[in-house]
Amino acid sequence: MNLRRLDLNLLVIFDALMTERNVTRAARRVALSQPAVSNALSRLRHYLKDELFVRGPDGMLPTPRALELAPQVHSALAALEQALDPLAFDPATAERTFTIDTNDYMVSAVIPPLMRRLAESAPFIDVRVLPAAGKAFERLDAGDADFALGAFGDLPERFGHALIDDNKFSCMMRAGHPLARGKLDLERFAAVPHLLITPRGDPQGFVDQALAEHGLKRRIALTVNHFTVVPPIIAETDLIVTLPRRIAEPYAARYGLVIRPSPVAIPPSFSQIHLLWHKRLGEHPAHAWFRELLVSIVTRPSRNM
Repeated sequence: MNLRRLDLNLLVIFDALMTERNVTRAARRVALSQPAVSNALSRLRHYLKDELFVRGPDGMLPTPRALELAPQVHSALAALEQALDPLAFDPATAERTFTIDTNDYMVSAVIPPLMRRLAESAPFIDVRVLPAAGKAFERLDAGDADFALGAFGDLPERFGHALIDDNKFSCMMRAGHPLARGKLDLERFAAVPHLLITPRGDPQGFVDQALAEHGLKRRIALTVNHFTVVPPIIAETDLIVTLPRRIAEPYAARYGLVIRPSPVAIPPSFSQIHLLWHKRLGEHPAHAWFRELLVSIVTRPSRNM
């Protein structure tokens, strides 16, 4: 393929279409008109001899050829952007977007103070949050995310990381719940109905594995995939939930709930929250600045409960 004949702007538009799956939103993303994006797609189709995108009920659907090209094009554009970026980075005037892969409980804990700090010192920096879907490593590799925030277990060598919190877990229940007072041992814990938070839809969690090691089993009466729906459910039922203390504390204060230390040992893959980034971007001034900002916001001293 003769790259001298290819307008590299077409690849920028292709990348935007892969992200947005919508011509209008892609046009807005690259600051072009919708007809200009449609024309560019027509040229790229002719050049690559493939439809690349076809219209579907939910937007533009990529063809197998587009799916094959997408990660390579995205990585190449990211590398080119990094190479051409000025080494000096002034957060007060910089205009760019940082993308974070994380779950909704970290969003509620991190994003409000992050946006407040950005408004004060970096008013033109935008943030995009991707909901955690078990794809953090893949998104960092492909350049779809700049950072990932959560509990990941074993970390591949290609990622830089910072331990930001000891992710202690608590049990949360309504104030009048039978387990709100008295000894909270494994037997009493296993005997009541539970709510399970499972972003990926798993039918069980580490609590069930720990109970099984002691010959115990709990009843999971309700499974949800978001943290934010949990407090009102717990406040009005006899369900209890095991969740990170970092999010349990503000929920308990707001809804008048009781939190108690979990009687279940937390495995290492869940007990530590890390901030991850790809090492290939680790020394870029903009990424280094945003990383330090995130660490300063999310790190807190470990406390006993």
